[in-house]
Amino acid sequence: MGTRHLICIFWKGKWVIAQYGQFDGYPDGQGAKIVKFLAVARNIDNLKAGLEHHIYQPTTDEIDAIWAECEAWDEDREAQGLMYDRRMFGINQLYPSMARETSAGILGIIARASQTEQGEDGAEGGAEKKPKKIPVHLELEFANNTLFCEWAYVIDLDKEVLEVYGGGERKHDGHRFKDVGAEGDPVPAFICSFDFSEIYLMKSDKEFVEKVKKASDERAGVEEGSDEEEVLDLGEKEDEEGEDGVEGSAKGSSP
Repeated sequence: MGTRHLICIFWKGKWVIAQYGQFDGYPDGQGAKIVKFLAVARNIDNLKAGLEHHIYQPTTDEIDAIWAECEAWDEDREAQGLMYDRRMFGINQLYPSMARETSAGILGIIARASQTEQGEDGAEGGAEKKPKKIPVHLELEFANNTLFCEWAYVIDLDKEVLEVYGGGERKHDGHRFKDVGAEGDPVPAFICSFDFSEIYLMKSDKEFVEKVKKASDERAGVEEGSDEEEVLDLGEKEDEEGEDGVEGSAKGSSP
């Protein structure tokens, strides 16, 4: 299902990954995949190693070259009359770290890179090895598009916590996305967070999904109550204005 989302990694005091995803962004989809990855301590060590040595942000020219290569791949498949299959698109086959379908899979791609080296000819296991480089494109400002960014997940490797966001709210002091976008831009609304130690002890990802749902329902209830209070306050103010004889009030009509 098309549920757009962001999967972000915050490490060493800065954003290092902001992966845009197009599909299955719900907690029981991409959220559960993130939890399964984080539940294995070795994965986190490999992820850090991959982030340290194997990712890079391509320049505009490099991005253009990547897309040109992928388009050539797609045109070649079309010319051969091969069956339409989104998984076989050039971007998914050649540069999956840049693909909208990858989503939580970016964690495994980066973690595995730290376990794989390339020879100078590009083949794995070459005599002279060099770090395998993975292009990543930070789409952090998609977080400000709260109409379409339905879910956001932040893996904070400094604090060892996973944060879950859904919907939108106004910026405020201390908000994770406070410095993302313009001052008046909306940001994803915080729902709940999980320490890595808590994730290690979960019996299944269903436990994660249930806790997110409970926190989301509680937040929705608080917001509904706040809206009712605002309406009540407005009504009280109108009554007070009427008693003072303001135009349009009960004691004075408009001229």
